[in-house]
Amino acid sequence: MERRIILARHGQTEWNKALRFQGRTNVQLTDEGKHQAYLLSERLKSWPPQVIYTSPLDRARYTAEAIASPLNMTPIILPELEEINFGSWEGRSFSSLKAESSEEYSRWREDPFFNPPEGAETWPELEARLSRAVEIMLESPYERIVAVSHGGIMRALYAVIMGLDPHHTWYMDVSNCAISGIEIVGGRRYLSFTNDDRHIRPGIWGDEK
Repeated sequence: MERRIILARHGQTEWNKALRFQGRTNVQLTDEGKHQAYLLSERLKSWPPQVIYTSPLDRARYTAEAIASPLNMTPIILPELEEINFGSWEGRSFSSLKAESSEEYSRWREDPFFNPPEGAETWPELEARLSRAVEIMLESPYERIVAVSHGGIMRALYAVIMGLDPHHTWYMDVSNCAISGIEIVGGRRYLSFTNDDRHIRPGIWGDEK
């Protein structure tokens, strides 16, 4: 069975704006983030999914519900799509870590999935749970699938779904409310596009704010 999967990141939060590690912390969307979610929902009306999976965290759930509402759908919570646990770094800003823990921060920046902070999720743990998430999605009877999650999770999913090197996928851009498309045809997996956020740019959808 052919599959077409849209991976979507949640809308903007205050911690996104402040460049702070969010991880499992349940940070809410800003007004701008809610507007981004609305614009994403308008974009996906032309490609209506048959099922929508979402991380349980509120910022992803709100985004998923914005997509689902005009389609009279209800998102399915998939706990495996929850953001990476960043351990002792949750809530910390990039700038403070760079100043106060420069050596540890530099190691993390060099290879994020394989140099996690203290108490954080390791790559084997992350790979295992995302493999379960992908298995659930691919075992569903649906061809058009949307999965709403987080920046770290989407970068990890590029590795898990596509077999890309996780030592490098962290450096793929994942903007708020951007989407990436994966097609599975004849057993082959194709990364059709990544980090497409043209729906949230002023003027693209008649939004001149």
